[in-house]
Amino acid sequence: MKVGTGMRNFAWPVAGLIAILSGLPAEPVAAQSASDPQPSTVLVELTGSAKMIGYPAVCPGSAPGGDPEEICMAELYEAPAKVLRHLDGQRLPSRINVRFTAHSFSAVWDKHVRFLLIAAPFEDKGRRGHFARYWDWEDDRGLFCKGVDNLDDLPGTALKRLYLARRAKPMRGNDARWSEHCVTGTERLAKQNG
Repeated sequence: MKVGTGMRNFAWPVAGLIAILSGLPAEPVAAQSASDPQPSTVLVELTGSAKMIGYPAVCPGSAPGGDPEEICMAELYEAPAKVLRHLDGQRLPSRINVRFTAHSFSAVWDKHVRFLLIAAPFEDKGRRGHFARYWDWEDDRGLFCKGVDNLDDLPGTALKRLYLARRAKPMRGNDARWSEHCVTGTERLAKQNG
């Protein structure tokens, strides 16, 4: 959860206050350097349900003096996952540990649910895994759907190309003027323009 514009200046003092009140240290995860690997875009299936691992915490890649738009604080959860498909970025091992923040916990982070993720590697107090910077979970039909108007908001070109691999269809129960692209995650990526 990104800290809103009005909260930027209060993010770190709030982390310290929460740490004092909870009795836990508020240690930021080290910021990424220019030599760090690029995030990976993958289709994964969870092999176990998510578990809370700590609170408070600061999202990987954010640190004091860093980009204030990237600062976020939340409980952290982790779940084991099997990589079903590599779409872009650094190739990941077939089994990974996915870490995510509490604001994404409203999603169904349960065993056998599939997610499209953009994930960056992290190391935190000897624990390694991949932090989910973007996620989308499958619907009850086993599809990932995005409205045509939402494609430009997708981070990373691989996800946009994946959705463009399927022709847009009218959304269920909506006016025919509104349409969406629905994918299984296994489609061949559309060719890049230009």
